[in-house]
Amino acid sequence: MNDSIKKYLKHIKDTCQELSDEDLVKFSEKLTILELNKNDFYIQNEQIQNQGGFLVKGLIRAFHIDNLGNEKNIYFIPENEYAFHYASFMDKKPCPLSFQCLEPSIIINFSVDHFQNSYKEIIEFDKYGRLILEEKLKIQQQRLESLLYKNAEQRYKDFIDQYPQLFNRITISELCSYLGVERQTLTRIRKKISGLK
Repeated sequence: MNDSIKKYLKHIKDTCQELSDEDLVKFSEKLTILELNKNDFYIQNEQIQNQGGFLVKGLIRAFHIDNLGNEKNIYFIPENEYAFHYASFMDKKPCPLSFQCLEPSIIINFSVDHFQNSYKEIIEFDKYGRLILEEKLKIQQQRLESLLYKNAEQRYKDFIDQYPQLFNRITISELCSYLGVERQTLTRIRKKISGLK
């Protein structure tokens, strides 16, 4: 079995220990591996996502382009996280976001049919899916509330707490876009915080 698939199966087992090794082998039979270069797109805006993915290696940003042509980073997907737009994947609808690799990336792909069949055929897989969705919902809710209720400095601190491993892997421009601030504002915030230490 490929090392990337083994890493993905380990993530599944760590999340839901009730799944047996036989269950994981069965699930792995229809997985495929996709290798992408830096700046390659995993999903493009308006594309229907027929494959869901788990990022084994690399970094992906999910973004949209506003009416003025500005790219707005919505979230980052580091290693050991899923890379898909849930509604596009499950409902086979056009994705409103683009997913672009910020680093060379390895993604384990699976079709929506394979995922749905796994829910039916592997009893504990349903629990695994629920646990993953609960975690994703929690992260998205925190992100939304951060944009609605927190100021730029609080959002910056949240980013550092949530993604300490990403701090040196994204550009200042990408971070500004994610935080919804101008570069000068971020510079001022960083100086203020470093002055407190």
